[in-house]
Amino acid sequence: MLYRTIGNRREVSALCLGAMNFGSTTDPETAFAILDRFVEAGGTFIDTSNNYNQWHGRGGESEELLGRWMKSRGNRDELVIATKVGAKSTRPGSPDDEHWEGLSATAIESAVKGSLDRLGVDRIDLYYAHIDDRRTPLEETVATFGRLAAEGVVDLIGCSNTTSWRLDRARQLAANQGVAQYSVVQQHHTYLWPNPPALQGIERLGSPHYTHAGLEHLDYLTEHPEMALVAYSPLLSGSYAHLNRPFPASRGYAHPTAYTRFETLRHLSQSLNATPNQLVLSWLLHHPQPLIPLFGASTLPQLEEALTATTLALTPDHLNQLNNA
Repeated sequence: MLYRTIGNRREVSALCLGAMNFGSTTDPETAFAILDRFVEAGGTFIDTSNNYNQWHGRGGESEELLGRWMKSRGNRDELVIATKVGAKSTRPGSPDDEHWEGLSATAIESAVKGSLDRLGVDRIDLYYAHIDDRRTPLEETVATFGRLAAEGVVDLIGCSNTTSWRLDRARQLAANQGVAQYSVVQQHHTYLWPNPPALQGIERLGSPHYTHAGLEHLDYLTEHPEMALVAYSPLLSGSYAHLNRPFPASRGYAHPTAYTRFETLRHLSQSLNATPNQLVLSWLLHHPQPLIPLFGASTLPQLEEALTATTLALTPDHLNQLNNA
């Protein structure tokens, strides 16, 4: 396993295991086996949220399963657990774009108590603002996260699904208030680039909701090396592994340039005796900016495939081929 440092002080595995479906579409026995193998391989970084998996239940099932697993294994202090607040529906079982908890002080303070209880912990290692809430003054959100950090309820704080300018403004406000700043940003990022309309975001919480890591995010990381990017959904829900499965148009990948770029990926993976998934993860791990791929696995073979990516060495020529495709 490779390791990275986030927040200038917390070492985490260079692969982050997503637990979104654990306890819902991935049954507890399988989820426990995946978690055990991830830790056995040196994995320490696990990602969840207070709203997972509200599409198939009430939300919070993933946190609850992780809590049971950590208690049964006695390994809580060996792990870095990330969870989130802001995107949970206030109408359980029927999430929609009109009824999100948001990022007010009241919402955050209520949500963190629920996450602590479900996870069975007294501190959250990394706490994200899940989606940007422009209904709430950013000063209020920043101050609330800062207070939780100062009280030791959370260690590091981060944000997800937001623009680089909102990220920078939040960090400036935190500096002005003398509280902890966001040190991690989690955005959707993969080898393929989405088309321009996909980068414009969708409407949620009464404002544009940006999910992709655009060029400005990567440029921001270059200028702020103390920041880290956690790249979620890097494997595009299995699209790289199935030639007969089109790339998701809803995320902006069904366009000619993406398929041309994929051909380069596919041919190089064959020459390296690797899978396209492994090559995507390895390419992300070789990124010049601090970047941690966040992947999901619903079976042990899927996990093993991802773990092997950490040993796939790419030469400057390989990276040149991929970067300039």
